[in-house]
Amino acid sequence: MSLEVKNLTKKYGDKTVVDGLSFALKEPGVYALLGTNGAGKTTLFNLLLGFYTPDEGGVYIDGKELTVANRGGWLRYAGYVQQDVFILDASLAQNIALGVKPEDIDRKKVERIIREVSLSSYLDQLPEGIDTRIGEMGAKLSGGQKQRVGIARALYKGADILFFDEATSALDSATEGEINESILELSRSRRDLTIIAIAHRESSLAFCDRIIEIL
Repeated sequence: MSLEVKNLTKKYGDKTVVDGLSFALKEPGVYALLGTNGAGKTTLFNLLLGFYTPDEGGVYIDGKELTVANRGGWLRYAGYVQQDVFILDASLAQNIALGVKPEDIDRKKVERIIREVSLSSYLDQLPEGIDTRIGEMGAKLSGGQKQRVGIARALYKGADILFFDEATSALDSATEGEINESILELSRSRRDLTIIAIAHRESSLAFCDRIIEIL
């Protein structure tokens, strides 16, 4: 899946937040968006996901312009991992297969994805395996484990492209490094996967195939 941005511009009143930005991601890989606070990185994410409409230019998925009319189809293939991952007071499986009836959850798929996002050691500690309730707001999860559940959730729904919006900014450096390493391993095992992350620490950049600087 290719993603291309052409002369993308977004304004809030008289202020231009994203100004004539153009770039193309034609191959799967790990990409970082780098820029200072207020440079428009989160606004750009919202444009790429179709939540915002650009004032000029456009976003093109496999050569087709992203619009309000086709946004729903695009979002079926795009996963969005935020800084604060929402966790249900439900089982680990239900949190990963969010919105799927418990009886319809593909348990083998859940277990495979748990391995892919490096949650196997956590799973081994759960008394009822993937059926263990993980607490309201993820009370039984660390910050890093919540992020991995967010990634697993996106993969369960079949995302081909993952967006990380400051997903590790609230984590300490050591935990962030572990998440970055998991992302790197995931990209190696899933060669068809594109990952785009807002980078807030230079240490994150070592894991990226390409850095897109937002000025």
